[in-house]
Amino acid sequence: MRKFIPLLLLLGISLSSFAQMPKDIMKDPIPVTMFQATYAFHIPGLDTKKLYGISHNIGGSFVYKTESNWLFTANANYIFGSKLNIDRMEVFGEGITTSTGEVIGGAGSISLFEVNQRGFHFQLEAGKLFPFGTNPNSGFFVQAGLGYLRNRIRIDYQQTLLNPPYQVEGDYQYGYDRLRGGPAIHLETGYLLLNDTRLLNLSISLEVTYARTRNLRDYDFRVFDGKPVGPTDPNKRFNDLYFGIRVCWNIPFYERQPQEYYYN
Repeated sequence: MRKFIPLLLLLGISLSSFAQMPKDIMKDPIPVTMFQATYAFHIPGLDTKKLYGISHNIGGSFVYKTESNWLFTANANYIFGSKLNIDRMEVFGEGITTSTGEVIGGAGSISLFEVNQRGFHFQLEAGKLFPFGTNPNSGFFVQAGLGYLRNRIRIDYQQTLLNPPYQVEGDYQYGYDRLRGGPAIHLETGYLLLNDTRLLNLSISLEVTYARTRNLRDYDFRVFDGKPVGPTDPNKRFNDLYFGIRVCWNIPFYERQPQEYYYN
């Protein structure tokens, strides 16, 4: 995700040059460029829930709202979750684990580690804002977009010189992480609040992301019933689904209406 943050910043700077309108945002429809700091809570569906539980999503977006209330968005998000819907035996298979799924380290004792979910999602979106109330720049909105999503199992082991987990150390962990990725479709609807304080500018939305993914590792190291899983199928596709709630804090860039002063 770090690679996309400079691109988002550049996009925001470029768009902000078109958003400098000395109008009153509470009364006049105006073009606005916004940076968004976002958090989302996701429930998995379809093939995603076979591996992963509830996940979280943090990221950043740049949004350009036109004077006619069209929305154009570019965003990048980091996916993380602490719960898997499979046990450690299913993660690592047979041969390198105990009967309870623990990995024995090089010193002969159980290695300390965790398995969890990691991934990222970036996309471009377009949508429309429908003003509600007296503020023509706030209201309900809908957006749709295309992007790319990737997820995997992360093996987070405790580094120790006395009991290193050789079986999953370094590049060996890539044979167990189920890395997959592919194109994604995103749908979102919610409410956007913009006002002249520049502090209380928020949005909340319901969203769903569907990705058609494939294996990105050539080989699966796991063994079941004495048989290795072996090479992955490059033609197999997965249906990854996330749906949940997103909250955004918006930092708008626009020229404020000059304050009026009256003298006697």
